[in-house]
Amino acid sequence: MQGFSDFFNMLLTLLEKVKSGNDTWQFLLSLAILILGFFTLELLWRHSNKRIQSILERKRVKLWLPYFSGFLPSLRLAVAALLLRATEIPLAIPQKLLVLLHALESFLFAMACILFIFQLVRFLDLLPGVLQDKASELFLKRFRSVLRIAAIVVAAIVFAYTQQDLFPPWLWKSSWWLYLLLVLVYAILYVGGKFLTTFLGTLTVALRDEEEEKTRLRLLVKAALWPIRLLLLAIAIYATQEILKLPTTADQVIAIITNVVGTLVVVIFLYQMLDVVEYELTKFVRREDNEFDMNFVQMVRIVCKVLIVLFGSIYLIKAATGKPMTTLLAGIGIGGLAVALAAQDTLKNLFGSFMIMVDKPFKVGDRVVADSFDGSVEEIGFRSTRLRSLTGHLISIPNEKMASVSIENIGLRPNIRRYTNITITYDTPVEKVERAVSIIKEILKDHEGMHPDYPPQVYFNDFNDTSLNIAMFYWFHPPDYWEAMRFGEEVNLRIMRAFEAEGIEFAFPTTTTYLAQDEKRPLTISLSKDLNRNDEK
Repeated sequence: MQGFSDFFNMLLTLLEKVKSGNDTWQFLLSLAILILGFFTLELLWRHSNKRIQSILERKRVKLWLPYFSGFLPSLRLAVAALLLRATEIPLAIPQKLLVLLHALESFLFAMACILFIFQLVRFLDLLPGVLQDKASELFLKRFRSVLRIAAIVVAAIVFAYTQQDLFPPWLWKSSWWLYLLLVLVYAILYVGGKFLTTFLGTLTVALRDEEEEKTRLRLLVKAALWPIRLLLLAIAIYATQEILKLPTTADQVIAIITNVVGTLVVVIFLYQMLDVVEYELTKFVRREDNEFDMNFVQMVRIVCKVLIVLFGSIYLIKAATGKPMTTLLAGIGIGGLAVALAAQDTLKNLFGSFMIMVDKPFKVGDRVVADSFDGSVEEIGFRSTRLRSLTGHLISIPNEKMASVSIENIGLRPNIRRYTNITITYDTPVEKVERAVSIIKEILKDHEGMHPDYPPQVYFNDFNDTSLNIAMFYWFHPPDYWEAMRFGEEVNLRIMRAFEAEGIEFAFPTTTTYLAQDEKRPLTISLSKDLNRNDEK
């Protein structure tokens, strides 16, 4: 009671000093500011409250009404603190009373911030349904409690730090409160980080869906998990440096650790974001109007990983040593040159694979002829391309060679052209030669697999050594090899039947010998008899 009486007497003394140090008009002006301010605040309060309510009801979002109206008390407290600060302007107030008034204003602001954060926490009830289904009610309840406690603790710390004049001087000269403050910071970071990472992990599980937006969001959340943990660690280390008065050497070590951890946050986040890049590239590759394949995605992923690790290592070394970037780049350039000389064949194959994927002379599944090897492409790797030959053998050709040799892509032909020579004997009459050409034209007229732009062509085109030659051309669409073979067999049989019916003979290699007699070349024919056989008889 004696302490309260002393405080009351001190307050009366301060009020007497205010009364003696100010004129009447100053009191009136201060009172007018206070009354008019609160009156205007009340009018605006009621008008805005009705206005917001009518807007929300008109838009049929009554669910949001209690959440928005919950911000009004915190706003009223903040405006009341500002009005108290405005009433100080006309008055000459003693320093001790001014400290009490500022403490009251700060207290109102702290309460306004706490109520504002409490209202924000209520918005967790409006989370998307998928999150409420996957996250347990117990977890959300604990998460809300932690956020509220953190808001109160932070507001109390900020209030105590900004109103040091209210507390005894010995309190701030002692170092125990700094350690207490550091423990509070560590506790807030640990609990907040634990709940945040748990919430993000639960969110990652909840977003395991085939929908594009949910998959993309899940990958982003997953990429942010470890960077958030490291970021909280960096904040804890930085708070230690700022709160405690450490020796210069310890400050330098902590600064280095903070820089290294901060760099790790960026590097790991970029590295994890490659999953998002791979997802987007995979979507692009699977489009029908795209010419790339999954090998392109894997190559981009590997190249990006190498670049992130390389530049991340450079920045980590810079953060740990403090050396200039030019010095580090010069050293890495010399090392990179040595590595490039030692692994030049591997680099040649890597660049060859990159050129193959960009130029796209073939793709997996195409039948190609490359370096005298004929087969279908089974895999386009980073070092070599694998072909499955027609005999079933697996052939690996280095990509450096594949990028430099001529490649015949049979798989990309628009059609299968057949060119063959049909030979008939020289003693075939002209009329039957013409008939043979007509028969073949009739068989190929509007044939199966014919394209209007590629009609069949048949010509009596040459006199061979042993036959008369008829050239036959036709194109089969689509370029299905076995269907073309089946159709070719059908054409051959029809030609054979038609020629047999017309009495047209196919030619085969023959030699005709003519016997002649003249004075220079007498013809002698002798018929010998087997005397031994006659004797035996």
